[in-house]
Amino acid sequence: MALWHDKRGRFSILRAVTLVVLIAPLLALIYFTATHDLGARPRTEAIHEVGLWGLRFLMASLLITPLRRIGRYAMLIDVRRMIGVASALYMVLHFILYIVDEAYDLSVVISEIVLRIYLTIGFTAWLGIMVLGLTSNDYMVRQLGGLRWRNLHRLVYPITVFACVHYFLQSQLQVFEPTWISGIFVWLMLYRFLHWRFPRQDEFPLTVIAGTWLLVGALTFLLEAFGFWLAFRAPPLLVLLADFTFRAGVRPGWYVWGAGLIVTLIGAIRLRPAGGSFRLATSSPARTE
Repeated sequence: MALWHDKRGRFSILRAVTLVVLIAPLLALIYFTATHDLGARPRTEAIHEVGLWGLRFLMASLLITPLRRIGRYAMLIDVRRMIGVASALYMVLHFILYIVDEAYDLSVVISEIVLRIYLTIGFTAWLGIMVLGLTSNDYMVRQLGGLRWRNLHRLVYPITVFACVHYFLQSQLQVFEPTWISGIFVWLMLYRFLHWRFPRQDEFPLTVIAGTWLLVGALTFLLEAFGFWLAFRAPPLLVLLADFTFRAGVRPGWYVWGAGLIVTLIGAIRLRPAGGSFRLATSSPARTE
């Protein structure tokens, strides 16, 4: 079945747009490689870019559940598997390019993975993503059974933690993007924890959604300030002052708050009147995978 068709074989605009978005980074990478615009170390840059897009798409797949509940758009579930498999494919290419960069010397690749902790962590995440990617099909759902399949795919949470840690360690001092990506991941986990701890038929009020984003964004600012203190002994208050006066540009915490604002606005737009007041419409319970 064509990837741009739904399960009934009909053309799906959502799936078609998603497919274009998933392919676009790879096409851009091919273009920049062909035009020699990847810098002085094109192979290294390609390895990093492909791995980064794999992580971004992994985060996007985790964002599907909150968005479909908050935005009351159940059709989003139709592209979650597509995004997850694309993430796995980008990770495959990430590893292949790394092998190419090591001149196909598998002994060197293995020794590097064993001896370098950030590569050990990254390879552990890579193996987990491969397992999830290979079982992301209807055949494996039938073979494993729905419950075992769901339990297996909950490994995506620790796998994402390992992937974020790998990104942090690999980035060394360039931790801007790893910081805001990790901040969004913290919110995704907090959202799922709240639904597990306080199960309910309808979605949480938008005040709760906005409040959790506000909390996680503030935590991102604080952890970044603490990180600068550990690395450079920079006074945390001065770091926070620079964050909020924009002396150092737009910092990761603002990215987290920006993502929260977008999600909250989506929820607000999807509100509908009920009983003379506005509230989120009731929906059936949904898995928070």
